[in-house]
Amino acid sequence: MKKIKLVFLLACMMTYASLVKAQSGLTLEVSQLYASFKYIDSQGTKLNSEYSGLFTGAYGIGYRYVSDGGFILRSSIGLRNAGATLVYDDMNYSWKLQYTDIKLGPGYMYKLGRINPYLNVSGYYAYMLRGIQTLNNEDFNITESGLLNKADFGVIFSPGVEFKLSDLISSYVEFNYLWGLKNIEPDEGQKASNFAYSASLGLSFTITKTK
Repeated sequence: MKKIKLVFLLACMMTYASLVKAQSGLTLEVSQLYASFKYIDSQGTKLNSEYSGLFTGAYGIGYRYVSDGGFILRSSIGLRNAGATLVYDDMNYSWKLQYTDIKLGPGYMYKLGRINPYLNVSGYYAYMLRGIQTLNNEDFNITESGLLNKADFGVIFSPGVEFKLSDLISSYVEFNYLWGLKNIEPDEGQKASNFAYSASLGLSFTITKTK
């Protein structure tokens, strides 16, 4: 028991030491996404390959905390477009969705100096602001008709590289994989979820430093 308490105490001291020297900043970023759906029908058949993705975009504003030891904590809010297309039984389907989402998660940055690689893992919660389903040439309002669930949540994996431009400004480039965990299909027995690959370009402006 004493050993467990000692290990816990040391872990707390190391965490505190890594947070003593830190900086926080405001982040702005834009992203280019390839978004689509993962889908399982009522027979349990995966039809992921039947759906084609859409090239779309996202942007957001956030807060980033980086300790001297490399610990990262990021949060952000933004707008993200999603959707997919499908050709089935000579019918052309398309879904164009827009979400507002909130992201929060930890990460680690390996500090080398001017160029610093990092990995961040964030959970997200999203709410559909608007959505249009097109069947051939006829449009249906998804948010009014309830064709899809409005809420979504999941995980985003974000490896990236920070480029330190000055003591106050940094830029970063990252690759993101969005893994939706929420079933957005309202019909029982069917499952659909969002996924996306994206590349982001961002700027971080230092607002505080602690020592």
